[in-house]
Amino acid sequence: MTPLDPDETYYWMYAGQLDWGYFDHPPAVAVLIALGRDWLPGSFGLRFGHVLAGCATLTGLYYLLDKPKGKSLWTLAALAAAQPMLEVYGFIATPDGPLLLFTTLYLLAYRRFLQRPGYLLGAVWGLTMAALLYSKYHGLVLMLFSVLPNLGYLIRSPAAWVAVVTGVALFFPHLYWQYSHDYPSFRYHLSGRDDPYQFKYTLQYIINQLLIFSPFLLYHYVRTFTGDHARDRFERSLRWLVAAILVFFLYTTTKGRTEAQWTALLSIPLIYLTYRAVQRFPSWRYLLVRLCWLTVGILMVARLLLMAPRTWLPFEKPFDHQPWVERLQEIAGDTPVIVENSYRFASLYEFYTGGKPAWTFTDVAYRPSQYDIWQRDTLYHDHPVYLLGQANWNYSNLDTFLTQKGSMRLRRIDSFQLVTDVRLDLELPATSSDELRVYATAPRNIDLAGSLPIRLFLINRLPSGDYEYEQLTGIKVNYLRAGAPTLLYAGRPAGKIMNFDGVKELSVGLAYRGMPPLRDQSPTIEMQ
Repeated sequence: MTPLDPDETYYWMYAGQLDWGYFDHPPAVAVLIALGRDWLPGSFGLRFGHVLAGCATLTGLYYLLDKPKGKSLWTLAALAAAQPMLEVYGFIATPDGPLLLFTTLYLLAYRRFLQRPGYLLGAVWGLTMAALLYSKYHGLVLMLFSVLPNLGYLIRSPAAWVAVVTGVALFFPHLYWQYSHDYPSFRYHLSGRDDPYQFKYTLQYIINQLLIFSPFLLYHYVRTFTGDHARDRFERSLRWLVAAILVFFLYTTTKGRTEAQWTALLSIPLIYLTYRAVQRFPSWRYLLVRLCWLTVGILMVARLLLMAPRTWLPFEKPFDHQPWVERLQEIAGDTPVIVENSYRFASLYEFYTGGKPAWTFTDVAYRPSQYDIWQRDTLYHDHPVYLLGQANWNYSNLDTFLTQKGSMRLRRIDSFQLVTDVRLDLELPATSSDELRVYATAPRNIDLAGSLPIRLFLINRLPSGDYEYEQLTGIKVNYLRAGAPTLLYAGRPAGKIMNFDGVKELSVGLAYRGMPPLRDQSPTIEMQ
């Protein structure tokens, strides 16, 4: 009954094509969605697997804390219910749901291994390592910081090496998928998300951390670390884990914006450490439990507001994308919708229309997605489509279309020409008297001068990561035939890019009229 976050429908698209990996994330989120996708209706089917995972997370916590009873069980229930991240990702279908589940199971297996190291428990611990990494790459940070305090002990333990070998072996299919697709996830996460530093990134991170674990419990978290000491290897590991992950993601704010949920997995060790502290200091319980239920009350109000019909609310309902999708379907009917630079909108459209065809393409003004790996867009070549462009699309006879987030531009294209998979090769001039040449290899016949004309652009990637581009006028042909390379352009660009003082990272790309050029259609060549 809660509206879908656009990313949920994107992962719903994942679940329709199960694989060992995806551009943005490992496959656990897709597997959970697939559990209910095809036999339960709408949002319930999409979220069913994550509701099961949320229940399993709570069950794992119960066993992690030695199956408490009586007042101790109520203390655990209050702590768990007061964790905003457990509330949200107990049903929202994102990779954080399986991450929280396998964080719990990993810590349970790790604790039992430290208590009774053995080959069988080592293999089980290794299984949870692989499951963590299949959930989200943040699992690697969890594993690293949780073993650091006991690293010397673990290195000398043969059973710990069984865990490592088991984890690597079980994760190998995903690594092979990355290899066979040229490591798209690793290249994106390690280099594709860097932004120039701004102090607001650090400030936002600090504020988010004060909120996402309940600010009412901050006093008890601090007392847990300052007024008590670790009693065994496992508690020492959890203390290291909490401190190290908070510092690690604080450091990442120097690389760009961080997402609040990146530290969500700390909900589990915080519950464990706080619960153990209350056991040792029973006088804490009275205030702590009441602060927990205060947090629960606020969370329940927020969830009820998200569930309420939109006509009951005096403000715009968050994530309420269904109305604009229905309006767009009334316009498009059964005609496919192609969206510029929004994998979220493409997946929202396909979900809320019950499978009406939609797709997206990516130009240099946006980042790639799983849609750039899939090939279904070949179905739309030479067919009529509705093209939903960004607000800056500059072309004739465009209609303004309002989504929940703002205005976009819409136009029917009678014969859409798919050019995202056209291969371009760039030959730079060797001397000032030589011409720059561009060759195009098309997998199908393409009309460059059709109902939506296609242009050619020279692109320079700046040191900041942004792109500048300029049109190459005077292309040699207006029609590409499938097969052999075709000389598309030969000339001396007169714009500022070739006169840029410094190292240039040059490439070329085709562009639909009035839009930026598409990304990654040619190799990038450095030129002084």
